[in-house]
Amino acid sequence: MRSQRGFTLLEVLVALAIFAVVAGSVLAASQRSLQIAEQLQLKSMAGWIAENRITELQLKRPTPGEGRESKVLDFGGRSWETYSEIEATSDKGIRRLSVWVALKPERGGAEPVRERSLRVVTGFLAVRK
Repeated sequence: MRSQRGFTLLEVLVALAIFAVVAGSVLAASQRSLQIAEQLQLKSMAGWIAENRITELQLKRPTPGEGRESKVLDFGGRSWETYSEIEATSDKGIRRLSVWVALKPERGGAEPVRERSLRVVTGFLAVRK
């Protein structure tokens, strides 16, 4: 009798099990990579928004006084919230400016911007009249 060439059912099942484990691991790794890339994109956009907000306030005449301001804007196809805080410093000619940036929640009732911010940027304003 001549022996037949080929794989047994058990060998095929073991190979399929190994493939399923490897494919699952590759899929999980690629999903995590996409999540990290999206988070990096959001943090980069939040940084740009904060820097733009600081520049806007630095160019304003007269220089804005001490206080707080919230603002909603669209950038990069998303809605964002900013919270700006201007404080006095020991030098009367300079004010400290901090800007927190967060994605605007789809539903109301979210935490304050300061608590859910993706980026906080601090700058300074020269007091001009």
